[in-house]
Amino acid sequence: MGDRMAGHGGDRMGEASRRELMTRAATVGLLMRHTVNSIAVLVALADPASLAHPAGKALLVLLAAWSVYRLGTRSHRPALLAVDYLLVLAVCLAIPALVPEPDFFVGNTAPQAIAGTAVVSISVSVPMRASIPMTLGIAAAYAFGASGAVGWENVASVTAIYYFAVQCTTASVIRLMLLRVADAVDRARRQRHDAEVTRRVSDALRHYEHEQLALLHDTAASTLLVVGQGTAVDAERLAAQARRDLDLLHNGAWVAPPPRIDLVSALRQCAAHLRTPVRFAGREDLWMPGESAQPVIAAAREVMTNADRHARADALDVTVTDHAVLLTDDGVGFDPAQPRRGHGLDDSIVGRMRRAGGHARIESTPGAGTRIELRWAPAESPVTAPDPDGLVDRTRTRYALALIGYALANLAISVPPAVAVATHPDLQTALGILAACAGLAALPGILGNRWGYARPAAACLLFVAVAQPMLLPPELLLGYAHWAQNAIGWCLLPLALTLPTRAGVAVLAGYWLVGSAVTLTRAPTAETLVNIGLGTASILAVQLFALIFNGLMRDAALDIAGETQEHQRLVTRDRVTTALRDEYHRRYATIVDNVVPLLSTLARGAGVDTDIQSRARAECRRLRALFDQAATFDHVLMQRIRLVIDTAEVRGVDVVTDVTGVLPELDGAHLDALLTPVAQVLSHAVSDARLVVTAVEDNVEISIVVDTAAELRSLPEELSCADVVASAGALWCLIRLSSSR
Repeated sequence: MGDRMAGHGGDRMGEASRRELMTRAATVGLLMRHTVNSIAVLVALADPASLAHPAGKALLVLLAAWSVYRLGTRSHRPALLAVDYLLVLAVCLAIPALVPEPDFFVGNTAPQAIAGTAVVSISVSVPMRASIPMTLGIAAAYAFGASGAVGWENVASVTAIYYFAVQCTTASVIRLMLLRVADAVDRARRQRHDAEVTRRVSDALRHYEHEQLALLHDTAASTLLVVGQGTAVDAERLAAQARRDLDLLHNGAWVAPPPRIDLVSALRQCAAHLRTPVRFAGREDLWMPGESAQPVIAAAREVMTNADRHARADALDVTVTDHAVLLTDDGVGFDPAQPRRGHGLDDSIVGRMRRAGGHARIESTPGAGTRIELRWAPAESPVTAPDPDGLVDRTRTRYALALIGYALANLAISVPPAVAVATHPDLQTALGILAACAGLAALPGILGNRWGYARPAAACLLFVAVAQPMLLPPELLLGYAHWAQNAIGWCLLPLALTLPTRAGVAVLAGYWLVGSAVTLTRAPTAETLVNIGLGTASILAVQLFALIFNGLMRDAALDIAGETQEHQRLVTRDRVTTALRDEYHRRYATIVDNVVPLLSTLARGAGVDTDIQSRARAECRRLRALFDQAATFDHVLMQRIRLVIDTAEVRGVDVVTDVTGVLPELDGAHLDALLTPVAQVLSHAVSDARLVVTAVEDNVEISIVVDTAAELRSLPEELSCADVVASAGALWCLIRLSSSR
């Protein structure tokens, strides 16, 4: 079940970017569509010179009411999108009832704003297999409606129909880019997730091995040592200690701790079985995360046990502060500088705190007691790294490139008609080229983060926004000849993407106000105000949403990162728990099963007879040998060799390992040079193998002796780098390596 959960979590994580980005795109499309609809309807209804028929006005009122409802609910149900689309088609077909003038198409109108925004928002929100037919339907309905006002012979002059194709293509390309970026990020994220989970499982297994051995030392080994040595211990106290040991072994280190633990309460439980009086001071309670509290409790329990058994103290004081536990006894003390036998202080206390990210400080003087401080690192708040997978950068780069492409296409469509009718065609052409160059000036910043051209380019666009309408006669300001009204904002958008969203909105709105002020100064009429109002809905609003879309993508990336981290945490926890349970049954279950019957006998209060004492000594020796051997596998070389040994042991080969000297740091190539022949030799072992690793400064030697089924007639090619001797029933190999070479 754990694998299925992990797989399900991985699938959800792998689709996070695509799902989140498309949800945000659909939300932006909905808000864009219905905000523009509301503004366009209000301006059209407020136009004192409107020639709209009552039926057309009623349709606009219905559309406005529907848009308010949609903005309030923001639902993405397909049925509601279908109603949106049908209303847009109705507006297009009703052009003769809304704008019956034969030259309606030369200026901004409510049908053009509503239809154009619908094309953009739908193309961003839905797959291309649906958006392209829907755009064709809008274009056909718009052409049919326009024919009722201008006649079929003049429909080809309605430029908006061609804009629909450009808008649909650009919006679809943006959607496709976002999907490709999301898919690429998801693939990279799955690979990173798998590698991270594998690393964490490996780290957890190493940590678990230390903790499991420390647990065995603190419980079974200590109790059996007392029994095996024949130390006089009260039967009731020995039974209580055995019951505590059984409880701790039952709740082994692979069992996840509770989310929160009261440290003080847990320490009081540890002290309950001690003969030495224990006095608590400091915090009355201290709730900590279970993973942080568990090693502190285990280390403190070992300190208490040692004090109770060896210190001969009259009292043990336990002081709990916010970040430490201080345990002080008035016993016989010892010399910390002297070599110590056993593993209690080094592994169960000092090593355990170090592995948990804290430290243990031991102060003791013979005859003057012992003072041990267990200090843990304060819990750090998780910090979400911004843009962990480069999603923001990739999305914004491709999005900005698509906007540049749209701006250039927009200029290519709108400038030539203006040049054809303008009184200064050469100047209009020059302004169009200047606007195109200003839009292209964003490329160094987008691709290379070099924004030095951004300010000069923005200044050029401001100049074009003022000069272009100034060169037009007033009668052309409300038509297609005033191309700067529509084009300047799209050229400015790629430059504004690097700004915070609010600053970008202010810049775009400022440019729009400057251009509108120039237009209104040249043609101060109510018709101009209506044209500006409809332009605000159909041009500025869409540009602002395009800018806001960029900010929403950034927020989406951070949300995706948070969702991914949560999935990874759950999957990792499940995988780690499963791996630790398997490791327990593979390495320690047999050992625990051997000592549990002894502890159970002692827990019932039975006396210690000769048989129990003999069995206790035997199991204690086995545990001590296990503790001594455990330090062998702390180095990365031995951890890698451990995997090879595990493979051999699965085949029933008994492998004995010894390490002499301090192993040097080894890189991947050195590790492979040693591990390959080791694996080859062990693959020939039948039942027994002995492996001796010797380190002298930077030199490492590995000697392996294995028994074989028969004399080898030929040696593996992989052993050409080693000294090999084969005889009847045996194979010996010596591998030498200098890590400094």
